[in-house]
Amino acid sequence: MRDEFTQRDTADGFVVDGERRRPTRLVLTAEGIAPEDGEAIPWTRVRLHRDEADGALLVVGRGVVVGSTDHDGLVRAIEGVAGNDVDRELARLRGEKTGFTGGQTIGCILFAALVTFGVMQVPGCYRSAVDGTVASLDPSVDVQLGEAAQGSMDEGPVVEDEVVVGAIETMVERLEPHFQGTDLAATEIEWVVRVVDDDATINAYALPGGFITVYTGLIEAAETPDMVAGVLAHEMAHVLQRHGLKRMANKAGLLVGLSLLTGDAGGVIALGSQFLDMLLDSGYSRELESEADDLGVKAMARAGLDARSLARFFDILREEYGDLPPLLQWMGSHPDHGTRIEAIDEILGEMPEQGESEPLDLDWEAVRAALGAEVTPAPR
Repeated sequence: MRDEFTQRDTADGFVVDGERRRPTRLVLTAEGIAPEDGEAIPWTRVRLHRDEADGALLVVGRGVVVGSTDHDGLVRAIEGVAGNDVDRELARLRGEKTGFTGGQTIGCILFAALVTFGVMQVPGCYRSAVDGTVASLDPSVDVQLGEAAQGSMDEGPVVEDEVVVGAIETMVERLEPHFQGTDLAATEIEWVVRVVDDDATINAYALPGGFITVYTGLIEAAETPDMVAGVLAHEMAHVLQRHGLKRMANKAGLLVGLSLLTGDAGGVIALGSQFLDMLLDSGYSRELESEADDLGVKAMARAGLDARSLARFFDILREEYGDLPPLLQWMGSHPDHGTRIEAIDEILGEMPEQGESEPLDLDWEAVRAALGAEVTPAPR
């Protein structure tokens, strides 16, 4: 029953527990939705989905899924309690376009006029228009693209060890609140971590929508958790700045780019299975890589982590391999090593004093030992 004064409602529903649904009473407040005996999902982090099997409405949060077979009833309850926080999700659920505002409409009219007069011959104009439109798209576009790309990949066995996966998740959770000035707020992303068993590949990447993959080779090569956290911070910055989606939209061709400018992201989403190949073929531009470095280093510093550890990690790799091998693809288009260390020092020098560092609460030797790596104690 709804309480008009406290913006509170309840509904019969369920909690998804493994492969079964456990009946519960759902409690909806202005802050979020929660099972009667469980943790709330904030509205700002909610994703809404229709279960194709029975039409139930699923409300997805980080590690929590609740729902109701009374799809329309739960939608009405959410509309009455959540206010503007879920407008985009509700619109997406109804199949409406959500990433195109009046401001973009005016911009597109102007852009179309420019195209008519032949300004499309200036690539920078086109890129700027597409990038600006991508920045305003609903985050669900990133999720759909990331899911399509990851679903098409077969990279080998996935590590399920909770010690290993939990360590990476701890790093992501530590970094998440400390990104500033990005196209997407970190709270808009449901980060999903996957560890792939491939000792020969010292690599990690993040797909649009927050799908992070870390190869065991990276974990085994890193002497400290902050070294891996530095790589993750860089990759998370790519996601939050929507670099992958922008690169896709620009590289996929004129028709896909123009579809974005008219508010239709379907063309980009349809190319999701080709996204990873496109990214690995040529990587990001140096400009985007430097931007990800800048945002990642600053997030590391604000999080109380050792922001210079990434540069030290490069030193270790160069000592081990000499010139960077092809398997280090995530470093391929960065500025050279010395320039990058200087840039990190410059970034940190311009930041306000962050106070004492707070090391990650991880037994890194145990994490690496869980993978069977030869463990060398980290320097003190």
